[in-house]
Amino acid sequence: MTKERSTTWQERIDIVLYCLANGQDYTKAAKQFQVSYQHVYGWVRKF
Repeated sequence: MTKERSTTWQERIDIVLYCLANGQDYTKAAKQFQVSYQHVYGWVRKF
């Protein structure tokens, strides 16, 4: 497993908003912010 970077609540909100603005492209958001696809997907679902 790889170690991911920690994210703050504000970063998570920014990632979710970026993802929604780009047509829910989870892969693009994950690569842009260097987090996992699963995290992005989960955050968007919770939002």
